[in-house]
Amino acid sequence: MMQCLYATPVYSNFCRDHQVLNYHIDRVIDKVKFSYKPDWGRTHLLSTDFSHNNIVKELKLNKLIKEIDYHLKLYCSDLGVNCKKYKLESWFSKFKPGDYAQIHNHGHVDISGVYYYKTNGNDGDFFFESPNPHLSTNYIFEHLGRRWECKPESGRMLLFPGWLNHGVKTNETKDERISLSFNIYFPRT
Repeated sequence: MMQCLYATPVYSNFCRDHQVLNYHIDRVIDKVKFSYKPDWGRTHLLSTDFSHNNIVKELKLNKLIKEIDYHLKLYCSDLGVNCKKYKLESWFSKFKPGDYAQIHNHGHVDISGVYYYKTNGNDGDFFFESPNPHLSTNYIFEHLGRRWECKPESGRMLLFPGWLNHGVKTNETKDERISLSFNIYFPRT
């Protein structure tokens, strides 16, 4: 019998009606101010003009909030976790030509996610680093330790453990990409 221990569950799915979601974002995206985070250097732009760290709530993007909730419940159901109560943080990220996201994680966050709003599909793949780097030292298992990459596609949502190292490859196109990033916190009992 084979046991696959210490799996890393990553959820990837298209939103049910992303054209409608994008229409609602189109109506408010010009209100969003973006800036580079000074201590990161010129990596990528983040929405900076909202004080409560939940841009989808502040911009009243209720359909997007409901879509995040829908996919979160699917993800949690597969994990066998109840997700009735949680806190959502969200922000927009903009990747101009030459921008990227360095490898990072969200540490203490339960679940992180991204929704692709505006992308040409070639403006920097999202990637995950293996949580078990030792796999690459072994001939039999090295193929399991490689970086996993995901092409951005408008309307796709990814959900993953906040501790999982991830990043975005350099945008080598002339277009800019905009995505919504978010974190989910579950209450501690």
